[in-house]
Amino acid sequence: MAAASKKNRLPVYIVISLLVVFSVAFVVILAITTENEMAAEPIDANELTADTYMTEVSALLENADAANGAVLVEKYGCIACHRGEMVAKIAPPFIGAAERATTRRPPLTAAAYIYEAIVNPTAYVVPDFNAVMPTDYAAQFSESDLGDIMAYLLTPDAH
Repeated sequence: MAAASKKNRLPVYIVISLLVVFSVAFVVILAITTENEMAAEPIDANELTADTYMTEVSALLENADAANGAVLVEKYGCIACHRGEMVAKIAPPFIGAAERATTRRPPLTAAAYIYEAIVNPTAYVVPDFNAVMPTDYAAQFSESDLGDIMAYLLTPDAH
């Protein structure tokens, strides 16, 4: 009777094993697909124009709230790396970001450069800094949050 009981369980073990295999495969495929969809190719400096990114930037900044952006850089922990006057040398500081952004990656506007720096941080790495910002960091922001953060960084008050 014990042998018959083990034979009756075999289909259950097979079904459970198949479910585990398919679940793992699904998670792996989802992770690869999501990563590939979110990874934007950097735009070559020779292909940049003054209008690069401006469709996206204009839409994001249309109703942006710089005051909320100041709150969001705290909430998302951006200031951990972008704090102060380059004290930690982890990432460029927010202080003076708007002014530096006007000349950082010509012919991009300051707003377009800040947008690119957030959504595709490896497109241009500021000299004396390493590319440490995760390339999928912006995926955690809603469009509204991204616009608010950009508006804040474009103010002289960013710090």
